[in-house]
Amino acid sequence: MGIPLFKLLGPYQESVPIYGSGGWTNFSEEELIAEMAGYVEQGIPRVKMKVGKDFGQSEREDIQRLAAVRRALGDDVAIYIDANNGYYPKQAIYMAREFEQYQVGWFEEPLIADDIQGLAEVSHAINIPVATGEHEYTKHGFRELIAAGGADIVQPDVGRVGGVTEWMKVAHLAHAFNLPVAPHAVQLVHLHLACATPNLKVVEYMNTGLEGDRQWYTEFPQQQDGMWAPYPDRPGLGLELDPAAIEQWAV
Repeated sequence: MGIPLFKLLGPYQESVPIYGSGGWTNFSEEELIAEMAGYVEQGIPRVKMKVGKDFGQSEREDIQRLAAVRRALGDDVAIYIDANNGYYPKQAIYMAREFEQYQVGWFEEPLIADDIQGLAEVSHAINIPVATGEHEYTKHGFRELIAAGGADIVQPDVGRVGGVTEWMKVAHLAHAFNLPVAPHAVQLVHLHLACATPNLKVVEYMNTGLEGDRQWYTEFPQQQDGMWAPYPDRPGLGLELDPAAIEQWAV
């Protein structure tokens, strides 16, 4: 057919907002601030950092690190936090109330992903939106999660949920419940899907992931001022494998 994937799916928009993702718990406070500030210096006004350090055993440090990032970035940058399943339900509620003073845009995976009832309890108890979904593998699982009220922001992963068609079904399901979508990882694919998603919130943009992509592809679209657009006239994902990389990694 010779057209970009986002046009095949039915484009809703030709560019999408992104957030700079990283902020790992093994970073020192200085490293954390440097990475978050680096995204802002690239013109990206949204960032995400990790909390739930030491499997939820470092609560004071989680709060201190978030406070330090907020002080460093100022009030005009959106900050999202990701606990990677690090807390228990009551603990997550307590921590959310501590985090709230730092204007947190979402609280990602506050609990183990299978605890749908717990996620619903947390969502209902706190003011920060709960984002989750990267560990759901079917549209049926997403239906259960959404119907239970366990997600305020839905985060399907095209590499886990069954490909492009299933991902779009999940996005449409979220839309039917008036919920936004913020896809997890796989950013060069999600860039296209996001352009065809009317209820998109934002796309994850991770420098470490792009470093890997640079090994494989001759080029890929570049973000500008926190917005990202796929190539408008290249077929499929618009990516071309680097022959040198193929030769280097052939088995």
